[in-house]
Amino acid sequence: MKIIHHSVRKACCACCLFFFLYTGSNAQTLTFEQQSDGWLLLDEGEPRYFYQTATKSLDGKYPRANYIHPLYDVDGEVITEDFPEDHPHHRGVFWTWHQLWVKDQRAADPWICENITWEVKNVKTGIHPNGAARLEARIIWKGTGAIKKNILEETLIVTYQRISSRAYKLAFDISLRPLLQEVRLGGSEDPKGYGGFSPRIKLSSNPGFFDENGPLVPAELAINAGPWVNVTMEKATDPGVVIMGEPDQLPSYQGWILRSENSMQNMAFPGREPILLSRKNPLLRFRNQLLIHQGMEKQEISNQYRIFRNQN
Repeated sequence: MKIIHHSVRKACCACCLFFFLYTGSNAQTLTFEQQSDGWLLLDEGEPRYFYQTATKSLDGKYPRANYIHPLYDVDGEVITEDFPEDHPHHRGVFWTWHQLWVKDQRAADPWICENITWEVKNVKTGIHPNGAARLEARIIWKGTGAIKKNILEETLIVTYQRISSRAYKLAFDISLRPLLQEVRLGGSEDPKGYGGFSPRIKLSSNPGFFDENGPLVPAELAINAGPWVNVTMEKATDPGVVIMGEPDQLPSYQGWILRSENSMQNMAFPGREPILLSRKNPLLRFRNQLLIHQGMEKQEISNQYRIFRNQN
């Protein structure tokens, strides 16, 4: 099968834009590189993430844009998956749902990239004095099936900041505004009810799952866990990815959908019953953060979570 895309590391001098920051004696350099299909962030020349703006497909199937892949660890290794054989609709770090309704009509299934496109517009990038790299975009969710109209407008803010030479954080601030009357969003139409912020992370043969209270056991249905989950190679202090969110701020929060193989990880909402989106404030807004690390103690993760919540 042929994957239709462009290399994120190719030379693209004619169409690249660069932004630099040097911070004190560390001489930290953050660089955004614009390419024909998206934006690549580098930290001192090492890739950290690629934001996909152009539509990408697998032999014309599962067309999608508006997601993060590849995501790299601090050693430059790719830690996300795109078009995996078991679930080819999964894509890096993504945020979407199975159900998208307009009044009483099913408009699309964004989870499997059916009857919808994502048109990424007005991408802005910048480097801030605090050592953070910020990407902001406006995205139109457009129906291509029975309803061929602009359905949702998304505002996306992605913020990168290095924690140390062994860790960095990537924060997501996402708002959705309906462009039509009576737009509803819902998760999978089964007891699992998954949907929302969903990283598809490469897993080891025996991954570990930990929250603030200790080990977690993935299950078929959503489980109760704290506001963050550390997905590691095996042990609690092994390299891994911490997924953070604000469960108390989510409508109809379902819990964590965790999988030890062949799947994404998901802080699920709103479940199988769709929710009506307001065209006025408050919009549907949710925030998540990833910590990509080579080994972090529980207290350090908790400290980073407090910082994340205080930045709201």
